This record gives sequence, structure tokens and C-alpha cells, in this order.
Amino acid sequence: MKVLVTGAAGFIGQHVCSLLREQRHEVIGSDVYVDSDLLWDITKACPPFGSLDAVIHLAALANPRECDADPAKAFNVNVNGTHQVLELARKSGAKKFVFSSSAHVYDIPSRYLPADELLPLRLNNTYTTTKILGEQLCELYWTNHGLSYTILRLFNAYGLNQAKGYYIPDQVSKAKEGCINLKGGNTTKDWVWVGDVADAFVRALSTGFVGAVNIGTGVETNLETIARIIARCYQVELKAIPSDNATRMCADWRRAKSILGWHPTVGLEEGLHAILGCTKEEPIPAQL
Repeated sequence: MKVLVTGAAGFIGQHVCSLLREQRHEVIGSDVYVDSDLLWDITKACPPFGSLDAVIHLAALANPRECDADPAKAFNVNVNGTHQVLELARKSGAKKFVFSSSAHVYDIPSRYLPADELLPLRLNNTYTTTKILGEQLCELYWTNHGLSYTILRLFNAYGLNQAKGYYIPDQVSKAKEGCINLKGGNTTKDWVWVGDVADAFVRALSTGFVGAVNIGTGVETNLETIARIIARCYQVELKAIPSDNATRMCADWRRAKSILGWHPTVGLEEGLHAILGCTKEEPIPAQL
């Protein structure tokens, strides 16, 4: 299968491209910012390829704070950019479009937990609004052009080589400076290993399902638990203050199991120690 991957040099994109190549797919990696197979600004039109079988669209402004700080840029990259990639897919004869969305579209916290795909979506901030509009563009191209799509709504992806600006790399950076100060440690997330996320994207290429699929583990872990593991690994002090406005996230991933044959394979304890390179010092509770 000939697959275009946008955002190929990003955190998730690197893992997706690696897995595609392992499975002997022909991969065209596109990224604006670094060397890749194709340097293409997704906010501008790109001439069609001779042929494509599928597109995995990962390129986006993925940090909600960055989106709120520059809404015009967020809409240009995340909405206009998605439109340009869909149009390229259509003109290049692609039969499948896999779109990277976010569990943030359910709001945080969602109306109920675990969050399933039937929850109403909420335009909570700039980032979530651009993701919802991106999903609707996928629906538009399915309705008007017959371009099959699958949306993966990701919960909290983590893993090796994740950049600063995300929770785990930021706590590691604090630990290296000698102390972790944490506010809101009672907030929970649903952490899913990046290798498992990549597997979901590759599996989505071969499904005929049109619609949204959650990618998470169904396990809540609070932020303080992770910070404590990191602090013990680096032998530094942890100063944690709970929040009165703590939120929760937890995925219902049964649709991923039934539609994609997907399930998480790496637990948080295993994943954290792979990142930290430390001896396991305490088990992480299965449910918090």
C-alpha cells in the first residue's frame, strides 16, 4: 500500500512511519519543518501524486495553549491544512483517509466516564474547535466524494522521544533541575503508549469503518502518581498540591477492539520505566 503520512517527523508520525515500513508499505513522509521525503506546507495546495492508496493525516498544531495563543495560525494549519490534505488525497486517488483527532473534543471532563464515541462534542477552546471542524471536513469528503475515512480520537499519548511541552517530558525536565513542583496532581488522564497509538493508525488503513474510534486504555492515573515515579527515579523532592478543579479522563475503547482488532499492549508502569531507564521502584495502581 502506498501511504502518505503528514507530520511524519513528529512524535507520533515517526512511530507510524516506522511501523508502516516494517509492514512493507510504501511510505511518503511529509513534514514542513525537517528533512523528509516531501517538504510541503499543508496550508497550501499540493499537486496530486500519480497515485495514493491512503493518507494518514497527523500534521497539526497539537498544543491547546499554542492554539489559543494564535487562533489564526491554528485554524490555518488544523482546518485549512486538513482541507488541503483531503483535496490532495481525493485528486491522488486515495481510497482511505485516517485523521488524527483528540479526546478533548468530548470536553474535559466529559459528561460521563469512560468516554465513548456517542458523547456530544463541545467547542471548548480553539484546539478542540479546529479538531471538530477537521472531523467534519472528513465527513464532507465522504459525503461528496466517497473518500472513506476513519477518525482516531487519541487520549494521552506518551512514549520515547516526546518533546517538551507535554506532561511527562516536562516533569522529567523538572526532576533534572532538582525538584518537581506540581499543582493539580489529583487530575487524571488515560495514558496510551505511542507504539500502541501507531498500531491503531496502521490498522485503521484496512478497515471499512467510517466514523470515530477512541484510542485509550480505559485506565485512569493521576498526575501525582507519575510525578512520584519520576521523582524517585531521579532521587529528587516532589512538592504536590491538589487542585479543587481537578478533571478526569478515561476512554471507552471497545469500538477500537471491535472495529480495528486493537488493544493496548504496554501498561503505564512498563512505559514509564522504558522512558526513564530506572529500576522499577513501585507498582502503579491499576485504577486511581
